Amino acid sequence: MRQTVLTIITEIDSGKRTQLERILAVVRSDLYNNAYIPFGALSLLHFASFVIADREGKPALLIFENNFDGDIYSYLDELLSVGGHGVHQIYQCCLAYQPAVYEAQKLKDFLGANVVMPNAYFVGNVGRSAKNVGDNSKLRDTLQSYLDQLFTKAKPTDFSAVQLRKKMQGFVKADVDPALSSQLPPHQTLSEKVMSWVWLVITGLLVLILAVGLFPVTLILLAILRRKEKTDKPQTQPASLALVNELMSTENQIAQNHLASITAIKPGKFRLNTLKSMLFIVNLAARVSNKGTLSGIPSIHFAHWSVINDKQLLFLSNFDGSWTSYLDDFIDKASLGLTGIWTNTAGFPETRFLVLDGARDEPRFKAFARSMQVPSLVWYSAYPALTMQNIDKDSAIREDILTDISETDTKNWLKLF
Repeated sequence: MRQTVLTIITEIDSGKRTQLERILAVVRSDLYNNAYIPFGALSLLHFASFVIADREGKPALLIFENNFDGDIYSYLDELLSVGGHGVHQIYQCCLAYQPAVYEAQKLKDFLGANVVMPNAYFVGNVGRSAKNVGDNSKLRDTLQSYLDQLFTKAKPTDFSAVQLRKKMQGFVKADVDPALSSQLPPHQTLSEKVMSWVWLVITGLLVLILAVGLFPVTLILLAILRRKEKTDKPQTQPASLALVNELMSTENQIAQNHLASITAIKPGKFRLNTLKSMLFIVNLAARVSNKGTLSGIPSIHFAHWSVINDKQLLFLSNFDGSWTSYLDDFIDKASLGLTGIWTNTAGFPETRFLVLDGARDEPRFKAFARSMQVPSLVWYSAYPALTMQNIDKDSAIREDILTDISETDTKNWLKLF
C-alpha cells in the first residue's frame, strides 16, 4: 500500500484572513463531523493539518498537510465528495482561487496545481493503510475481550501457550468478521526494498567518488562553509511566553502530538543548495528506514520537510509522546542529520562542519525549535488513541493470527496482548 505525504500551499487574501480563521476554528471544534470537512468520513486519511505561515512583506500562506493512502487524485476525489463545499469556502479566502460557485473539477484542479511534494519524508508504518490500522485495532480489542471472558471461567495457567492460541484461532474463525483476520500485504515489496537500497548505495558511492576525485573542490567548499558558520548569528532570545502558552494549550490532548515548524533559509545559493542536498540524503535514508524508526526514533508516524519558494523550510511531524521527549530523541539519536538540515536556517545554534555541535547545544536548540514552531489551527488524527508501538503490535497480531508458528513464536505472539 503506497502512502502519500504532501502539502497544498496557497497565498491567503489578507482581507479574508479573519474569515478563514473562523472557518478553521469551526473545523477544529468538531474534527469528525463539522460542516466544512468532516475528517472522520475520509477513509484514506491518516493525518491532516492546517497552519498559517506569515511572511514579511508578502501574503501569508495557508498550508494544508495531508498524509493518506494511494495517489493524490483518488484522495482529492474522496476529500471533495465528503467536504467539497467546505473546502471551496476555505479556499475562497485565498488569492488565486477565483470561482464564486463550487465546481468540483475546478477545485480539484486548483488543489492539484498547488500541491508541494516534500524534499524528504518519513512514514513510520510503511505499507499499513488507515483501514488496516483501524481493522487491526478492532481485532486486537475483540481478542482481548475474548480472553477477558475466557479467564472469568478458567485461569491462564490452565492452558499451554499452544492451547490458548488454538482457542483464539477457533474463536476468530467462528465468530470474527473474516475481513479483520485476512492476510495483510507485506510492508514493502521486494522490488521496493531493493530499489531503496540501490539508490542509497549509488548516492553514497557518488558522494565518496566526488569528494575524493574533486578533493581540492571539497576543501574549498569546506572553507566556504566554515567561513559562513563563523559569521552566522544564532538566535539568543527564547520564544515568547504567549507563543509557548498557545502551543502548550493544544499539546498532550491525545496519544500523539503535532509539530509545525517554519524557518527562514539563510541567504545565498550555497546555503540553499546545501540544505537541498542534505534533504536529498535524508530522504534516501528514510526510504530504507522501514522498521518504524527514523535514526532510531520510534515515535514518528509521518514527518516531512519541504522547501517553500527557496526561502523557507517547512517541517511537519505527527508523533507520539510529548514535545520535550520528541526533541530529546532527535538530540540523542539523530543530532547529525538534524543539525545538517537546520543549520542552513536562520537562528540555529552554532555549528561546525555542517553536522557538529548545533542541536547538541540542547537549551539553545530547544529555544530555537519553540521559536520557529507555529500553532496548528487544525490537526486531525484518524487513530488518536494509538501509538506507533500499538500499531506495530496490532499488525503483528493480525499477521500471525491464522498462521502456523513454533511454540517459542507462539509465546512471543501472546506477549503482544
